[in-house]
Amino acid sequence: MFDDLRVGTILDEFSAESFGYEWAIVPLKRDGWKSQLGSVDFVFIESAWNGNGGDWKFKLTGTAGPSPEVVELLAECRHRKIPTVFWNKEDPPHFEDFLPLAELCDVVFTSDVRLIPEYQAKLGHDRVAALPFAAQPAIHNPSRPAYNFAARDIAFAGMYFAHKFPERRQQMDLLLGAAAAVSGRMQHGLEIFSRFLGEDERYQFPGALAEHVVGSLPYRNLLTAYKYFKVFLNVNSVVDSPSMCARRIFEITAAGTPVVTTPSAATKAFFPIDEVAQPETKEDAEFVLRSLVRSKELRDRTVHKAQRRIWAEHTYTHRAISVMDALAIDHTDPISASVSAVVSTNRPQHLEKIISTHAQQTHANRELVLVAHGFTVPTDFARRATDSGIENFQILEVDSTESLGECLNRGISAAGGDVIAKMDDDDIYGAHYLSDQLAALRYSGADLVGKQAHYLYLTSRDIGLIVNKSVEPV
Repeated sequence: MFDDLRVGTILDEFSAESFGYEWAIVPLKRDGWKSQLGSVDFVFIESAWNGNGGDWKFKLTGTAGPSPEVVELLAECRHRKIPTVFWNKEDPPHFEDFLPLAELCDVVFTSDVRLIPEYQAKLGHDRVAALPFAAQPAIHNPSRPAYNFAARDIAFAGMYFAHKFPERRQQMDLLLGAAAAVSGRMQHGLEIFSRFLGEDERYQFPGALAEHVVGSLPYRNLLTAYKYFKVFLNVNSVVDSPSMCARRIFEITAAGTPVVTTPSAATKAFFPIDEVAQPETKEDAEFVLRSLVRSKELRDRTVHKAQRRIWAEHTYTHRAISVMDALAIDHTDPISASVSAVVSTNRPQHLEKIISTHAQQTHANRELVLVAHGFTVPTDFARRATDSGIENFQILEVDSTESLGECLNRGISAAGGDVIAKMDDDDIYGAHYLSDQLAALRYSGADLVGKQAHYLYLTSRDIGLIVNKSVEPV
């Protein structure tokens, strides 16, 4: 996304995968970082336990603070005037563990907004901000596999803590217990992917839940598994932070699968319950799980609304922009790309419809290019458009002898937007039409996107139809 920036990094696998699509990242080597620093614009370090594939394992924190190699690295960055950024994604439980590292960096981000004042007090500066988790549309997106999409029922991927995080353990017993209870009437029921399967006994699923453990999956395989289930479950280690919640909520939802999570301050702050279900009792959880597994329409509607929020607010492009803004690095804003809606019409009676359709679009940075085919646009059109809130528009008048193709070409040539959207004068478009299509452009990487399945109304027969029903069943 911002490939002109080269960023030296010490990151765990998940974050490296996510930020790697935003910047040209340079994983710093413990025995070779000095030669690498000459090519980077800034250094970005997270609270990593196994940084850069284990190269920096247990080097970022310890009883004596960061290791000498880390201290030397950051001192050399200061000497070369290379900005350094630290992101503690483990706040609040590991605030004290990583505070000595935060003290050595120029800018600090935290996963818990409540800790900003404490960081500022201890660090003696105000270069501190919140940086929550997000989704990476390049890998977390609703592009569907050719086979087995939503073929299985309910999944959970993670670990069980028998020795700590009692609130999380209670959440797991509630939510996974509910999933186990409703599994009997489902084809597959609950399936658990245990992160530390067969390892430390403290992280193994107990009792009846152990019967639902089907294996363990590395992160790359999980990205595929997200799309094979009708529902994924989530629990939260931190329940009272308004900004810290599990990254899987964003990732799985972006991938097109509904998430059912136990509630926390952060889940409530990020998503209303009609976008991400947040049952508070076992009975409510059972009802929600049965409903989502049985109803494709409910799953589609729930996920789509949540995805709109993610594309608009919670992608790693948003997070990368937050980091660059903190460093005063100039950049473009690909999320608010301008779009020109080209509408060619030979029916002046549809002008009011064109105005109302364009005015209701939620994407702010847009332009209306009206091509009047064979008629003169009334003199009050501009006032009516402005009164409806349309600030940016063009009016082109084309002779009736010209073809529709020529009209569209004229409109496209005049358009000033980064993206061109061809819209009809008599179709019904939802308010999110342009923003949905722009999001699809970003996550797909395609040059052209459109709606394959759509509704058709035959006025003469008063019949509603769905075109291409096979790709989007009612």
